[in-house]
Amino acid sequence: MRIEPEPLIVFARVAEAGNVSAAAVRLHRTQPALSAQLRKLALAVGEPLYLRHRHGIRLTDAGRALLPYALAVTNAVEGAQRWADEQGGLLRGTLRVAASMTVAVYRLPSVLARFREAFPHLHVVLLTRNSADAVALLAAGEADLAIVEGPVDAPPAQLEVARYGVDRLVLVVRPDHPLAADTALPLRRLEGLEVVRRESGSGTREVVDRALAAAGVHVSTVLEATGLDTVKQAVLAGLGAGFLSESAVVRELEAGTLRVVPLPSEALVRPLTLLHRPPELSSRAARELVARLLLDGQGFPADRRSVARPRPSP
Repeated sequence: MRIEPEPLIVFARVAEAGNVSAAAVRLHRTQPALSAQLRKLALAVGEPLYLRHRHGIRLTDAGRALLPYALAVTNAVEGAQRWADEQGGLLRGTLRVAASMTVAVYRLPSVLARFREAFPHLHVVLLTRNSADAVALLAAGEADLAIVEGPVDAPPAQLEVARYGVDRLVLVVRPDHPLAADTALPLRRLEGLEVVRRESGSGTREVVDRALAAAGVHVSTVLEATGLDTVKQAVLAGLGAGFLSESAVVRELEAGTLRVVPLPSEALVRPLTLLHRPPELSSRAARELVARLLLDGQGFPADRRSVARPRPSP
């Protein structure tokens, strides 16, 4: 007969307790049920494992030799159960969030701070990428969810897509730029404008390109730069105009180091898109964060109760 885990766990608990009745109370089992498991184990070993006396049991030589293995199995099973309980309670584990640069820098830090306050032992990793790369990380299984700028026209299979707020893009220039004094400028007036552009794959670039193409406008790229801060610094240095999220230039506008060129607002308002796996393929932590993000594009409810949908039964 093969030795199975359950009789070993029963044997370890009986050996620790010194009698079957005390072990039965600890394991919430009946004494006959434990005795049946002990007989099964003795048959598999081929030797008696203990002898009874009026105060309980005394292990035989075979029982003492087997006990370390029984304890190792018991510790492994109980450790695995504790880990599963902690995962279910969002007490441990890692949550990887992929986000496009504007979202990662200006939207998510305060959101994730509140999430970590609710679940302080959860390790959260924020993976900052451009929109295309953030979606690719999620599709490859290297992230648990993704939030990107603009719509996602062809999301990878098996991903759910939802809208997560909106973001407004603005055209910014230095105060000494010829367009700095203009008001209510139509997009067609941007023909030939020298601009600093985001890299290919950027959600910002995609939205701007669509708006300009719809207006039949061609601009002149003086610099292609990766990251919104690089674009901002290039505009501040006088290389040209730049399209950036309004949230990324609040300080510069207040300080007067940059100015917004007024454009038709509807052309440059973009959705923020949340992508995630369906609940049955998501971790508990991912389901919790997605549920909270969908409740409010800016943050969470004030209380700490779980709001995630339970994992569907198989």
